[in-house]
Amino acid sequence: MGLIFTLNNNSSNIEIDALTENIINNIQSELVKVNKYIVYGTHLNIDGKLKINLTDNNIYEVKLILKDIKSTEISYDVDYNIDENGITFSTSDEINGGINLEEIAQGEYYILLKVVSNIDEIQSDNYYLLNNKTEYENVEYYTITKNNTNNKINISSSEDLLKGILVSYMNISVKKNKLPVDIYDIVIDPGHGGNDPGAVKDEYNESEIVLEYSLNLKNRLEELGLKVKLVREEDKYIDAYGEEGRGVVPNLVKSKYVFSIHLNSSDVDMETGGVEVYSPSNSNLYFPKLIADNIVSIANTTYSPNILYKVQDGVYVRNYIEEEIIEAKKYASELGYEEYNITTDTQYMFMIRETGGIATNAYIDGRNTKYGVNKYYNSNIGAEGYLLELGFMNYSNDLNNLLNNKNAYVEAIAKSIQEYLNIK
Repeated sequence: MGLIFTLNNNSSNIEIDALTENIINNIQSELVKVNKYIVYGTHLNIDGKLKINLTDNNIYEVKLILKDIKSTEISYDVDYNIDENGITFSTSDEINGGINLEEIAQGEYYILLKVVSNIDEIQSDNYYLLNNKTEYENVEYYTITKNNTNNKINISSSEDLLKGILVSYMNISVKKNKLPVDIYDIVIDPGHGGNDPGAVKDEYNESEIVLEYSLNLKNRLEELGLKVKLVREEDKYIDAYGEEGRGVVPNLVKSKYVFSIHLNSSDVDMETGGVEVYSPSNSNLYFPKLIADNIVSIANTTYSPNILYKVQDGVYVRNYIEEEIIEAKKYASELGYEEYNITTDTQYMFMIRETGGIATNAYIDGRNTKYGVNKYYNSNIGAEGYLLELGFMNYSNDLNNLLNNKNAYVEAIAKSIQEYLNIK
């Protein structure tokens, strides 16, 4: 798509030129420097800076705008700050917040920063094109399958002539497009497998139980019209990384969500068990809370009594702690590779961290030869990941409920996904 749109409709060239002129007449010469843009799950986040000479009391509002050829505007709130150097902004401080790509209607849009100023009681709308200064150029995204239909979204960075001057800009194209055979909405990861049985209690193995759960959940989600891929469909071992690694598959198939299904265990005697849903940090916790609440309600269980890493009843966020960072550095030194840049903001659980790309600080790049490579570790497109510990195998009430009430657990998870994704 060029800066002058070409429409596949009955509009005359004169009408198109007039509409385009209406847009570009309000575009200012300054460009917004985009220093980050990320697609995580179903949401797009953009951070940027506009160097402009405006004072705080002149600014009425700042918005990120999608604007089409007909001058239709879709407006998004941003967090912004004004100082002597201009305006810095971010669409969201939560990685699963910002612009919901699922809600954008089919069409062609400029991405613009709109600054509304109020000088001498005269309001002025000023629009600024975005100059993508990141290492990432174009993004291809397919919407969640609903009613057997999908949209294909291209987010592009381009250059074109504006009033005789070559300028940079970003745009979004949304078109109806059937989901390709190798792309999925959701990935389910049955934890462990094969010679890695996970938690064991008497004759029961975690890997076998969660596989049955995952197969049933896949079937239930497919009944809702979703396209679902399992990391494994039998009780076999799966590498964490590499071409078909469980931490790689969600991005390989461009899924929007990944759910890693596990059962818990503890070395201590327990008076109660319960569910734990692990979520990425710096994210909105509505969805994991919804999952935890529905499991407790529908599957007739409880929230886990575990208080370590707990942020809400049933919801947990697990990042590296200082002691683990020190140990990781020591480990790197012993094996002779350059240490990873791990901080207390780095997700600990790899199925959340490595499937989210740069949004979740993925880092498995192959320098530690004991692991494979996550070729998407540096991607600005990531799957939104959650790890579900459904109950404790060493607590008899939990184990009995997990063995005899499978349909209720599956229905609770499916209902949560249905509600969150607004599937009718």
